[in-house]
Amino acid sequence: MPGTLLISPVQRRTTSPSSRGAALVGDSEVWFESDDVALRPSVEAFVSAFLIPSVASRLRLEAPAPVDAVFAASMPKVLDITRRWWGYEPVLPRLDTWTVDPRPHSAASGRTSLCFSGGVDSFYTLLASGRTFEDLVFVHGFDMPLTDVARAAAVEEQVREIASLVGARAIVVRTNLRTHPPFRAASWDRTHGGALAAVGHLLADHTSRLVISASFSYKRWHPWGSAWQLDPLWSGNGLTVEHVGAEVNRGEKLRALRDEPLVRRHLRVCWEHRVEALNCSRCEKCIRNQVVLAGLGVLEHFRVFEPPATLAARVDDVARIRDPLVFDRYEFALSLGGLTPSAAAAVRALLARSKRAMWRDRATRARTCVAAAARRAMRAGRLDTSPRPD
Repeated sequence: MPGTLLISPVQRRTTSPSSRGAALVGDSEVWFESDDVALRPSVEAFVSAFLIPSVASRLRLEAPAPVDAVFAASMPKVLDITRRWWGYEPVLPRLDTWTVDPRPHSAASGRTSLCFSGGVDSFYTLLASGRTFEDLVFVHGFDMPLTDVARAAAVEEQVREIASLVGARAIVVRTNLRTHPPFRAASWDRTHGGALAAVGHLLADHTSRLVISASFSYKRWHPWGSAWQLDPLWSGNGLTVEHVGAEVNRGEKLRALRDEPLVRRHLRVCWEHRVEALNCSRCEKCIRNQVVLAGLGVLEHFRVFEPPATLAARVDDVARIRDPLVFDRYEFALSLGGLTPSAAAAVRALLARSKRAMWRDRATRARTCVAAAARRAMRAGRLDTSPRPD
């Protein structure tokens, strides 16, 4: 029988200027807070955040407060997806349900919030999707640790500037969710969609629609924590969650954004935080975006990166591309024709050594699997190791 991960009743605490929603999950408190708006004490937020981490650890999530019936009805669908994608054995949560009267949420009717990190995906949704957003939401504690106060302050300043220029309100939320033991034990690649939806439920007194930007296109999709099949299932209790932007890939998004002044001044793609600058310009993620911008002939206009004159050397410094799903980003950049001969040569060399390393890794894994199977068979007495007659 699975163990239990219990969510205590959610408490809202207001201390000037912050509003905090918090609950004990298991033995540790999880909190979200904002200085910009009052957060709703939403149990749906904590179920969204912890459903996938709980099944990843074979725990039954239990919430003592009732949740919206529409929201609860989607939880088996979420679990079916996680079983098909990642092999998690479904463990249905214990949830009492109730039907929400929509009238209390009429004040937020029509208001749409965008999860905004300043990256390619969220900038594309903001500026090129044809939609209008009333709020831009940045979460400190997701891709940027709570301890990184100085860098978060710089990002917050950028988000507030961008919001004011597009006529939106900036909402900054801080949370310790990623430091919580059961959440930390699961892969962020698989849990981040539910975490973003959790923030939406906490904001549901102010917004009726939360938009999460697609990380991958429909053509290049693969199982991921935020996906077009998964994100809408977190809707309920007056909030609709939408997945936007999967009709194009990131290379095409950069092509659409290449002339946008806001993107040129504020694009943030780096997650390694090697230097004080918001983009280190040298990690593989920084490199892949610079290569596309150089292929488009606009890298020199993006002062958020180091100058393009040394791009080839920076590409040479990357040992390998570890994710084969981004090979096509580099190939797209080569097809654009804007790379200098030295940069193009460096990109081809990086692709070649990365593909060689990938095939070596696959061969090593195959040999390891065969050897492990042979050892298991020998232990089970199914492998005849006696000498064969001539």
